[in-house]
Amino acid sequence: MKILLAEDDQTLGFGLKTLLELENFEVDLVSSGPEALEAFRFAVVPYDVILLDWMLPELSGLEVCKYLRNIKKGRYNGGIIFLTAKTELDDCIKALDAGADDYIKKPFEIKELTARIHALLRRKGKPYVDEVLAIGDFSLDYAQNTLVYHEQSVKFSKTEFQILQTLFVHHNQIIRRETLFDDVWGDNPTAGRAGLDSYIYNIRKKLKAFSNLELKLIFNIGYELDIHDK
Repeated sequence: MKILLAEDDQTLGFGLKTLLELENFEVDLVSSGPEALEAFRFAVVPYDVILLDWMLPELSGLEVCKYLRNIKKGRYNGGIIFLTAKTELDDCIKALDAGADDYIKKPFEIKELTARIHALLRRKGKPYVDEVLAIGDFSLDYAQNTLVYHEQSVKFSKTEFQILQTLFVHHNQIIRRETLFDDVWGDNPTAGRAGLDSYIYNIRKKLKAFSNLELKLIFNIGYELDIHDK
């Protein structure tokens, strides 16, 4: 899998590049907005995922993202993940509205970043070899459609599990309803609009088995899955 990493902090950039390469990704590193666009334009093999720092020099990550998603300019259909120190909800919504698939707040663990990359590639139809996605002491078992915590396990329907996967990968972040429609129902998101609330209701009931999980409703926006210490 080929990744373009745009990060102006050289220490962080080289560190991330090294760690991602240890995870068997091919990584090109650039340090400014114009360099990111140049690497994108002249890439012989298209990038599967582009990791964008928000505060890039000359052109911000947000401006780069808008260019990449513009149907008359970049026309990029791969994955875009923001790496950002910004924590305001409005900033995160701006990134998603600009075409980003995900954002991750600095500082973060490399395991969380690679988990999100794998989940994004899986949603976009790329090969996904792991059958279990683990975050902390929780794990999602794709073969069994179950959420496991130590000796506890709860089984979900296929659609419930797809919704839970998005919430789980983006835990402690607000996920817009539109994102769930797109991730679960793909090219026909209207098919899920009538049933999403029912699925969420069932998921919340099942998650009561875990005292350190809470699925919150964010009024008029979406949902947030909180994972917290007992």
